[in-house]
This record gives sequence, structure tokens and C-alpha cells, in this order.
Amino acid sequence: MKICHVKAIEGANFFSHHPVICGIVDISQWLGKTTKEVNGFNERLLRVLPSLANHSCSRHKHGGFIERLEEGTFPGHVLEHICIELLALAGENRHYGKTRLYNEEKNEYEVIYEYECKEAGIKAIFLAGAILNKLYFGGEPEVLSSVNKLKRIRSQCMPGPSTQAILNACETRGIPFHRLGNGALYQLGHGRYQRKIQAAMSDTTSCIGVDMASDKQLTRMVLDECLFPVPRGMVVSAEKELLQCFKQINKNVVVKPCRGNQGKGVSINLGTKQELIKAYYHAQKYDSKVIIEEYIAGNNYRLLVIGGKLAAAARRLPPGVIGDGRSTVKELIQLENEHSLRGDGHDNYLSKIVIDPALERELARQGLSLVSVPLAGEKVILRADVNMSTGATAVDVTDRVHPDNIELAVNSSKLLGLDIAGVDMIVEDISKSYREQDGRVIEINAVPGLRMHLLPSEGRARDVGSDIIRMMFPKGNGRVPIISVTGTNGKTTVVRLINNMLQKQKLTVGMTSTEGIFINNKQISSGDHSGPQSAKAILRHPDVQVAVLETARGGILRDGLGYDYADVAVVTNVYEDHLGQHGIETLEDMTKVKSLVAEMVARHSYVVLNADDPQSASLVKNTRGRIIYFSSGLNNRRICKHLAIGGTAIIADGGKIKVCRGTECIPVCSLHHIPMTWAGKAAHHVYNVLAAVAAFYALGYTPDQIRKSVAGFGQVAEDNPGRLEYYDVGDFKVILDYGHNPAGVREIVNTLKQVKHRRMIGCIGIPGDRPDSIVRKLAREAAGGFDFLIIKEDSELRGRKKGEIAGILYDEVLKEKKQPEALAIVLDETEAFHQALDLAMPGDIVVIFYEKADSLRKIIADRQNKNISIAESSGDRL
Repeated sequence: MKICHVKAIEGANFFSHHPVICGIVDISQWLGKTTKEVNGFNERLLRVLPSLANHSCSRHKHGGFIERLEEGTFPGHVLEHICIELLALAGENRHYGKTRLYNEEKNEYEVIYEYECKEAGIKAIFLAGAILNKLYFGGEPEVLSSVNKLKRIRSQCMPGPSTQAILNACETRGIPFHRLGNGALYQLGHGRYQRKIQAAMSDTTSCIGVDMASDKQLTRMVLDECLFPVPRGMVVSAEKELLQCFKQINKNVVVKPCRGNQGKGVSINLGTKQELIKAYYHAQKYDSKVIIEEYIAGNNYRLLVIGGKLAAAARRLPPGVIGDGRSTVKELIQLENEHSLRGDGHDNYLSKIVIDPALERELARQGLSLVSVPLAGEKVILRADVNMSTGATAVDVTDRVHPDNIELAVNSSKLLGLDIAGVDMIVEDISKSYREQDGRVIEINAVPGLRMHLLPSEGRARDVGSDIIRMMFPKGNGRVPIISVTGTNGKTTVVRLINNMLQKQKLTVGMTSTEGIFINNKQISSGDHSGPQSAKAILRHPDVQVAVLETARGGILRDGLGYDYADVAVVTNVYEDHLGQHGIETLEDMTKVKSLVAEMVARHSYVVLNADDPQSASLVKNTRGRIIYFSSGLNNRRICKHLAIGGTAIIADGGKIKVCRGTECIPVCSLHHIPMTWAGKAAHHVYNVLAAVAAFYALGYTPDQIRKSVAGFGQVAEDNPGRLEYYDVGDFKVILDYGHNPAGVREIVNTLKQVKHRRMIGCIGIPGDRPDSIVRKLAREAAGGFDFLIIKEDSELRGRKKGEIAGILYDEVLKEKKQPEALAIVLDETEAFHQALDLAMPGDIVVIFYEKADSLRKIIADRQNKNISIAESSGDRL
């Protein structure tokens, strides 16, 4: 088996509402064999991965996958299950997978499975592929190493407990979030309301405050100058200075690097020159500047301050082990490190106990070593420091903290300008004022770990992640309204109209479409931006107050959605287009693709469906959102039933747009006041207006606001370029339109038939990636609608040979009884357009279904200018 391509889809997608890995695999080496036809394969597979016996597979029962193996299944399917099981053994909790034929000619299959950690998910398919190949050739691979690799990747890439607590709080509040880059930086919320966090540091944490807190000596000095209680201390950079300071302090001391974290290089309660010198050189490994300060006896407490309030407090206890009379200290440490809550670094609620020189020095002070065997029940303290990163534990004391101690911690954090701070304090009893017991602030941490508060070894767990989120989002959920528009035809027009209407409400609107990305009509990127990456870009823009997203089929199939849910989802229609691509073969398949937009809504969201289009209307059963139908009239059966139960519909009736709810219908605007509809003649644009009005109404706007917002749209070509774009060229008319499928051509023909004309001349073409059946259908629509046809081709052939598409169109038009003299093939688009214009006579309409419009607009402008010049010259002669 060969793995050809792997990618992660990070949002809801065609296969699942959860993120998935999609891998394309070549199974040619199996030569059509199934698992039961490869000698001993099934037995070897279950020996190395016996837990596969638990997989239900499509049988939806325990052991279902084994049944499939015994019946004989293809290797892509087996690969899917190995991937899922490897990830499960590594700690993931995802079970969905799917395998389907991708390219029959190349013997390629698409393997899909859900994941939690993207990096581990991608690695899993390569590890599973290696296991599968070894099994195929008679080997029995060792699986544990693969599982351990995935565990390490998860440990490195998944958010730690502190970050995860904040993200969990976001989920509870409904605040969207996504990771920025590959590190621990996250954006919370959308657009104008977005915030950012990195571990327990927010985007409003003072940079100067962080720098101050990182410099322990500077922190001590600033606090001391403001008469806050701190230990005496100074910075030294030579052994001689160290000993002089030790003499001045004249009591046991602490030695630590001036800049450092996680207790690295810290030595506590030193009373001899020998201990002091060792500690000094140990600290210098982390910073050339070393602090020596007086040792303060008492208990070590961490007070977590969030937004100027005490959120939690914990007493930190040094790591220790209890003897059993048989095991050495080292063995007891190893046993303790196997505890389920202890992990490497910060990836679990407790860190593994680190065996290092500091630990060995502490044991030596007690007359012990790593090979000592403590008595049964004897407690051995392993370190003098109480840092969580080296194995310490914590006891929650939040409810016992004296008000004076709270005030000291809060004011200390304010002094440094920190909105989130961990204030380390030494007092004998936290329930008594520091003033009564000579308590001191020994350190302030700008990015405090939250683990000790989230799951203390003793006492009540504190949801400090929620405290951080409440500080960052005192109101609301940080979201901007999202309007997502999908469908076969009309998407771009609908998003343009909604965008225009919202801007009239003085909002900053971010819009994506096949034409580009726009912020209040200012284009910030050109090209087709109807996919998820463009949606994410809009939602990250710091000015955006509302997002209007064109959500196309291609983006959904390639990369899923770029948002978690839409506040308003619009499905304009579903026609036969783009079939034969990405495994989408039928109209029902395409409806399923579009359905994702209707599915990914909240219960408070609205879903706008076309009641006159059976495929769009059928999505009512796939969504939990509230339905608003739109229709060309009240006589639609779905509309009648919907209104009868108090539902809402937007209809066109008697030349007016109306909002109907139950038995009430409120006129909004005459179609004559919406130029884009050509006074109602352009039926497809009437539908587009209805869809946009429905979305606007769903956002809470009144009929009067709708009328003022929609009236006048389409007065100028810039409102909706490339869609029924109209020009007068001398004494004939020219229409540019993006119609690139049979339905699009049909709608233009039906519109123009209502306009007085002599002849209609059409320049037609269709993208090369459409199946022959769709190409022929477009030809038939064009043959029945135009008096003269010029057949062109796109410059991008999309896998076709030059002239192939034109030949199919030409042959099919002839079958429709079109005379050869009413046909021409001119492959180049601009040349075809020139010829169509040359053929035009007074009263004719020339229509071109373009690939690239800008060059055609220039031709039109040149012709118009030429006519003006001729007219002026004639006038001069007169």
C-alpha cells in the first residue's frame, strides 16, 4: 500500500461535523485481493492489535469489524480501523471513520477518520500504513512503539491543562476559538470582539509587567520601594560578591537565577558556604545574574489574581514519597511518576518528579540517597522547593485566605500591571494576616500555571479558566453574526445584496465570494474566495462586525467549513452542476454537500430555504435551526403549511416583496424599486432578492428597514458585476453573465425573452470539468433560447483537449434542429465576443457567458466610445 496524499480538515465537513484526516491511498499491490485472500493476514492483524475486536464497524455491534475481515474487505478499510485504534490507544476519543473508492482507474481509495490532535492524526496514517504493509508480507509489527510516538506528539501539540481550562470555559460560554499558528496562541471570538490568549496570558497583559515579573530582582525592588513586604536580597555576578552578601544577610538564604521559571536553578534554605557556592553555579546555568536573598521560613502559597480579584489560592507542598520498607527512593519515585495525574512537563495536572542535582542534594542533607530504602510509612521529602514543574503538589486554601493577604496579592499584581498573576507568598498560616506573622511576597508570575487550582491534590477544584474568560468577556460571547450562503446558482448575488443591506445599517461587513474578500466593499484579496480559509480570514479581521460568507461546494469538499456555526444559513437552490468531481455523482450527493451549511447552525439560528426548489426545501429535515422559506408566490404548498403553523416566509406577490408570518403579510418593497430584478422580469434575481431579504429579516431587521436597505440595488453595474450585466452598444444591447450551467443559461434566456428584441445572439461555453451529460444539457438550453450561437471554450481546459467541449456543444445543438448557418465555433473568448458584436444588428441582444469579464468590458467600452465618436463626427458634418 502506498499513501499518496494526506490532509487534515479542521472544521465540520462533508464526512463529519468533527475534524477529520483524509488520506488517499493506492492499494495496487493487493491486486484486487481482500483480507481473507492474503494468507494469515486476519490472524496476524488481530494478534498485534487485539483491541480491533471491539470495533463495531458498519454492523453497529461488537465484533462487526471482525465479521468484515472474515468476509473479506479491502486494505483501505483495514487502514481506517488501524488509524482509529492507534489514536485510541494513544489517548484519543474519536471513533468515526469511512473508506470509499476515490479513483477506480488508479486503484485509489480515500480513507477518512476523526481526530483530536491534528499532528497525531496525520502521523497515524503513516504508522498504520507501515503496520499494514508488514502484515501483508507476513510480518508481525510491534505496535507499542507506534502508540508511544503518537502519545509523544499529543503531549507536544495538545493544549496543556491551563490552556485547556480556558478553552473549556469558551465552549461553555459559546465563545468560538481557534489556534493561531502551531503554538499555544489562540484567538477567542470573532472580528471586532476577538481576544487572544497564550496559556494564562491575555492580550491585555502588560508587556512591561511581564518583563518586570520575569526579572525577579526588579520585581523585588519595585515592591520594596512601595513598602510591600519582600525578602532582603541582591544580585551578584561573582563568587566573592556572593559570599559577601551571605555574610551581610547573616541567616539562611535562597539562591536563584535573576530570570527563570518553573523553579529552574533555585536552591532554598542554604546555610553553609559549600551549599551556597554549589547553588550559585547551578543558578548560573540559567542566568549570569544570580539573586541571593534571605530565606523566609513558613508555608509557601500561590495566590492567583485575575482581573484584580483573588480567583484561587493553594498551599504548595514539596514532592515526597512514603517508604514501604522494600523499595529504594529511586524506585518509589518511579512508582509515584506512574500516577495517572503525573505527566511530562505541563501536559497533565501534576508533573513527574524530576531527579536532578537539587533533589540529590536534598536527600544528602537528610543523610539519604537514591538507593536508600526508607522504612515502611516513612515520608521522605525530595526537594526543598515547591515548584509544580518539578513534582510538587497543592492543597486548595481559597476559602481560608485572610482579607489582608488578598489585598496584598491584588495590589502586588496591580503594581506590575498584570491582569493575570500568580503571587507567591510565604506565611505560616494563610488564614491570618501577613502583618501578624512577618509574611513576605517572594515572587510574582506573569504567566501563572493553573494546574494546582484546577485539580489540587487536596481540597476543592477551582474553575479558574472561567474566571479568565469572565474577565476577558464580561458580556456576550465574542461572536459576530455569520451569514453563510450556499447553493448552485445565485450565491454571489445574494452575498453582495446582504452585504450592501448591512452596510446601510452602518456596520463593518466582511464578505467572501468567488470574486474576492471585501471589507465594506474594499477588496483586500481578489480571486475565488468562497472557501473556508477565506471565511477564517474574515472572522480574524479586527474591524469586522458581521460576516457574509459565500460557501461553495468545492471548499466544503476540500476543506470543510471555516466557522463553527452560522447565525443565518441560506440555501438558494441545488441543481445539476459540478457532478463527477470529488466523488459527487448525483443530484442527491450534491444536496448532501449543500446540506452541511443547513446542518451547522445553532438552535437559535435561522435557515433560509427555497420552497420552490425541491432539493433546497428537503433540507428542512436536516437542520435544527428555525426555518424561513422563500417563494415566488403564496400558492406554494410548503409555504401554506409553514404559515399555517405560524412559520415565516418571504414571498413575491403582486409585484411586491412581502414578509408573511402566520396569517399576516406585510408589504416590504415593490420589485420596480429593485433594479436588479428588471421589474420582476429577471425571475432568478427575484429569488436572489427573496433569499437576501429572508436573511436580513432573520437578523432581526424590520420590514421598514428592509425596504430602505434593498431599494435601489442594481441601479449601477458595480452593485452586482457579471450577473445580468447590461450595456447599450449603439442600437443593440449586450449582456455579460457568469451563467456556467444549464440552469443559469435557462434563467437568462427566460429573462431576455420578456424584453423586446429582434434576435438573441449567444456566446456559450462551459468549464471542462463538467460531465458530458451536463455539457449537452447546457447546449440544449442554449439551442432553444438563442437565434444564433457562437461556441467558445475557457482558456483553462480542466483536463479536456482543445476543442473537445466545443465539439460536444456543437453536436448537441445540431441535434436540437439548429441550422449550421446559425452556428459558429470560435474557441477564443475575446474573438468570439468580437464576432458576436460584429453580427449584431439594431434591436439585437448579444449575451456572453464569460470566463473572464474584464477583457470583455474593455471591448464593450471601446465599441461604445467608437459609436460616440461616429455620432459626434456625423453631428459635425450636419
